[in-house]
Amino acid sequence: MKKIFALLLVVMLGGLYSVAAEQTYSIWELNKMGIVANSPMTETQYRNAIDILKKVHEKTAQNMKTGSGPFYAAVIDSKGNIIAGESNSVVKDNCSCYHAEVNAIRAAQKKLGTYDLAPYNLSIYVNAEPCIMCVGALMWSGIKTVYYSVPSKSVEQITGFDEGFKPSWLREFRKRGITVYGNIIPESGEAVLQQYVNMGKTIYKPSR
Repeated sequence: MKKIFALLLVVMLGGLYSVAAEQTYSIWELNKMGIVANSPMTETQYRNAIDILKKVHEKTAQNMKTGSGPFYAAVIDSKGNIIAGESNSVVKDNCSCYHAEVNAIRAAQKKLGTYDLAPYNLSIYVNAEPCIMCVGALMWSGIKTVYYSVPSKSVEQITGFDEGFKPSWLREFRKRGITVYGNIIPESGEAVLQQYVNMGKTIYKPSR
């Protein structure tokens, strides 16, 4: 009996040690790593974000071949279940509002039957930083966490898209309880965007 109790104690202490030992990066540390953030991040979050964004980049490249724009967004719950995943369909649907984030939010809200996603504790993973329009859509959607890969500056430099102005959007999101992590494996996303340009696809924006 004593041996069993001792074994259980070792297992419990080992579990507690594992939890306590997990690396948590401060905002300053994340910035030093090249990651944009408005909240600390655990090592598990970081690794999961890398894995998911790799798949998002793959999906982006795949859907570009069938006429979608070079952006893809996936809405995922805290257990890793995909609630919705959508590409940018501006050219396909002839609607300037149909960006990947907007399409994914619409699909998630339709699936869950609500305009407020907040109770579901959802995250959105996007291959690029949200544009000015998508920042607004995300703020009002109830999405809790935003993960993105390629920063807007790089998107504009590679493609010529106009991402708009977003003064202090990370700080404003934090005030509203929305966490943001960006610039995660941007090189992978930049390669896909360059592929879109090389394919001679439409760089959609209004004529001035």
